[in-house]
Amino acid sequence: MSSDQNSLPDLALSRRRMLALTGGAAAVAAVSVPALARVAGAAPSTANVPEYSGADDWVSAGSNALGDTRSDVTAVVIHTTQGAYQGAINHMAGENGVAAHYVIRSSDGHMTQMVRENRISWHANSANSYSVGIEHEGWVEEPGFYYTGTMYRESAKLVQHLCSTWNIPQDRDHIIGHNEVEDATHTDPGPGWNWSYFMSLVRGESVSDEPPAPWTAARDTYSTVSPERSNPPQTSRVAQHLLNFRGADLEVDGVFGSVSGAAAREFQEEQGLTVDGVVGPQTFAELIAERRSGSDGHAVRAVQTALNKYGAGLEVDGSFGPVTDTAVKEFQDANDLTVDGIVGAITWRWIV
Repeated sequence: MSSDQNSLPDLALSRRRMLALTGGAAAVAAVSVPALARVAGAAPSTANVPEYSGADDWVSAGSNALGDTRSDVTAVVIHTTQGAYQGAINHMAGENGVAAHYVIRSSDGHMTQMVRENRISWHANSANSYSVGIEHEGWVEEPGFYYTGTMYRESAKLVQHLCSTWNIPQDRDHIIGHNEVEDATHTDPGPGWNWSYFMSLVRGESVSDEPPAPWTAARDTYSTVSPERSNPPQTSRVAQHLLNFRGADLEVDGVFGSVSGAAAREFQEEQGLTVDGVVGPQTFAELIAERRSGSDGHAVRAVQTALNKYGAGLEVDGSFGPVTDTAVKEFQDANDLTVDGIVGAITWRWIV
């Protein structure tokens, strides 16, 4: 089976045991993030240990992403990495001119500090001078898969620490998204970031263990994956499942590289499409097939993977049973589509 996968080494060393990821459907038990006590002061700037006790690792950011120290911090900026946790750390540790103060992993809330809180770093344009930046592993396009309850809770605890340490009000005027900075050029954390859920955690209120599925973060347009760039992993898996449905033999690993691109070019040539290896709207429209309750196979796996981008939490088993049928109908209802449980051309366009 052909694969594009290249693994990255885990370079950071853990200082606390990783949390267990429970997964599955959202739990019904209510949880909250208790308020944290005030932290008396920041750790010495020379110490290679995190200032926040809940952080696991310290990895220094590249020097050309750092500015002066400061005596005041008045805001927290929420970011999305648009990539993997370790990849984001590696990038910011290099001399690439960008760095946030903290990075949080999606699956278990594992956290790395890269910049001292009292140091300016280049993460949010005009907000650099007065804010602390928190990067969250994930993709804006796949919020239901990456914005986990565990990550929300660990991030909320960190924000509590920052608000306590720096006297930052726990409100949306001072806890903002990268897209809300005055001269923003980014869209993260995107419409799938649940601000109501997150701020309830920051304020120590009880909420469900997992956030509601962000169904309405979907758009009425196909995504695009290309072997020439980094792509959202779940969308890449959808394309790989659909190419396998059409006769390819790809390992569905979420890395749409040269091998997947070659399979796409072969399909495009067979269908008389532009042969570029890029799976965009035109190619997706030819790859899809209507699926409904009782269907099975690679195309159903593509449906299940696509719905998981928006929080369905489905087992990708290729069987279109009652659970998948319910998820399709919930997605259709949330986006004002015909609620029939059938994944036809219109529903495909929205979920992919």
